[in-house]
Parts: sequence; structure tokens; C-alpha cells
Amino acid sequence: MRSRGLVIAVAFLLAMSATFVVYLYMRGVEQRSTGGRMVAVVVSDEDIPAGTTLDELIAEDHFSTIRVPEDAVVRDAVLSVQDLEGRETSAPILAGEQISTTRLRGSQQLPGGNLGIPDGYQAVTLPLETPRLAGGAIQQGDRVTLYGTFTNVASAKGNAPAATVTLVADVEILEVTTPEVTGETAQTAEMVTLALKAKDAQNVVFAQEQGSVWMSLLPPNERGTDSGTTTAAELVR
Repeated sequence: MRSRGLVIAVAFLLAMSATFVVYLYMRGVEQRSTGGRMVAVVVSDEDIPAGTTLDELIAEDHFSTIRVPEDAVVRDAVLSVQDLEGRETSAPILAGEQISTTRLRGSQQLPGGNLGIPDGYQAVTLPLETPRLAGGAIQQGDRVTLYGTFTNVASAKGNAPAATVTLVADVEILEVTTPEVTGETAQTAEMVTLALKAKDAQNVVFAQEQGSVWMSLLPPNERGTDSGTTTAAELVR
């Protein structure tokens, strides 16, 4: 009788071990198939306009979590529905997309504010047409070089020649938003928010008001450089 009990106990332990081994194998297959560890992030089941208080949507169960590869998680992604309590959207959120805290305002104080502004920088927003934004390819978190073109600038020595200058060689994009189109109103520009030092912000605002601003998108992990000034005389000499 004792031998039979021992056999049953051993069989049970073997079954448990086999189950655990299968679990580890399946977990490994899942990670390999997705390229690494999976992370649970919060998404909405409907589009949410800017300025929406989220508590009512939470009460109506409009949020859920999905699992995405770790390297696909957006910056400052919301990982728990509880992190949305008492918050309001500062920018539109689309159904099914990851929710970033940079698109929220509310009770939680975030480093750098809702936009995640780096220490020593200011947030400046420019309205720019799509061609000036690398064809609309610029997104939050990208780095760009800012150029300014001036065609008629008066100075103490007389009118300066038309020129294009490097305003800021390397700038972080904090946010890109597209204004909502209402009625017959046509969309003419996107709103691009930049992280700038105070003096750079002053120069960019001047260029936007007195000339024109263009952006070039920098490759990932590459820093921008100051290419100096270009005039018509330099191009045709």
C-alpha cells in the first residue's frame, strides 16, 4: 500500500515537472516569435478628442491592455488604467493606439510637465506646412535641424542679402498634432512643438515671424551639425 502511494506521488511530481517544462518552452517560443519580452500597455476602444476627461470613460470600461514587444513601446506609455484616473487628454488619442502620458494633463505631476520638456529647455510650437516637415514624416521623439530663410533683412549697414541659415542644428520634437478640420475649413499646417534653449527659441520665433522655417529630419542616433549660411552669391560664384 505504501509502495502504491509512493508511485502515485512520483507520477504526480513528474506530471507537474512536465507541465512546467512545457510552460517554459511555450514562453520561450512566444518571446522568440515577438523578438523579446512583451509589455502590457493601455489602449482605448474608441477615438478620444483633446480636452476629454477620462474618468467617465474609465467607468464605462473603454480601456483595456494589449501586449506589445518591449522595443515597440512608445515613450512614457501608460501601463495601467489606474494611471488615467483624474487625467484629461491634451491631444487626440486614436482607438487601439498606445497612450502616452505626454498626451495627458491632470493630477499627476510628470518630470518636464505633460510634454516631458528637458531641463533647461522651453517648449515652442510652430505651425508648419507638410513640405516643411520632411513631407510629414516627422513624429514625436524625432530629432531635426531647423533652417531659416530671410529675403529682406535690414541692418545697421544696410539691407542684408537673402540667406538661409542654420537656426538650431539639433532639436528634439516633443509633439506633432494635426488641427481638427471643421466644416469647409481646409487643413493648412500641422502644429510642431520643439524643445529649445531660450536663445534658440528667440531666434526660431524671429525666423518664423520675419522669414520662413524649414526642418530636415535627422537619421536615428545621428546628431545635427551647423552648416553655416548660404546666400545667392555663394551658390553662383
